[in-house]
Amino acid sequence: MIHRFNEIGLACLDPRWAGGRPRRISEDDETFIVATARTRPQALDQPFTRWSLRKLADYLAHNRGLRRVNVSRERLREFLHLHKISFQRTRTWKESNDPQLKEKLARIEPVRAPRR
Repeated sequence: MIHRFNEIGLACLDPRWAGGRPRRISEDDETFIVATARTRPQALDQPFTRWSLRKLADYLAHNRGLRRVNVSRERLREFLHLHKISFQRTRTWKESNDPQLKEKLARIEPVRAPRR
């Protein structure tokens, strides 16, 4: 660093330079992750009612029809925290026995989705 300072002066402290590897997850992948996390698992033909970090990471890495995104659980947690999405642990869960539940959810979900 001292030699570089002697060569080019304060420009060696240029903040545009950054070490580390390039991003492996693109902006499109991040958008896909957030959209998937906000979608109910049953709407994506998954056999459970709520996402967990483990289930979501596994689904993103192995889904068949859409894009595949390999992301660690910690990085996934960071993405969800950044977009203010949290998965709360539930000890019990009771699903509605309403026969029209799917139709009602289909009407409600677009309204609940955040606007961009």
